Amino acid sequence: MNFDFPEDKNYFFKVLMASSKGFIKYKDLFDFRNPLIKRREFNSIQKKIFHDLVKKYGLNCQLKLHQDCSKMKKFNVDHVIPLATNELNKKIRKMRSKDGKKVPAQSFGSNNPKNLILACSRCNAYKKHRIMIPRGFKI
Repeated sequence: MNFDFPEDKNYFFKVLMASSKGFIKYKDLFDFRNPLIKRREFNSIQKKIFHDLVKKYGLNCQLKLHQDCSKMKKFNVDHVIPLATNELNKKIRKMRSKDGKKVPAQSFGSNNPKNLILACSRCNAYKKHRIMIPRGFKI
């Protein structure tokens, strides 16, 4: 796994509660390619992944983050590790937006089925591009 910054790798160690030896099992969650390429690929597999997740878990939100979780019976496929996020640039490097432009995002998440979960529209909108690992998440 080729993280641009060692502190990013350390952040994910902590978030995923993995030792350096155990962290390798999470390698499929990461893909550092251009997010536009990954988004295009995701769009082509999204329907199949949705049906696979519903078959495996039923129409149940796996995020369970919002107080109104699953009240609206609309579900989406969500990335546990977002395809791209500026969260670490903000948290770790303390970057701020300048001249009305957003803080640059970094490419992290993959389209591997291990990184995809079913989320209700409320929880998906609440999570956005943030890194929020669902309670009990296992590979």
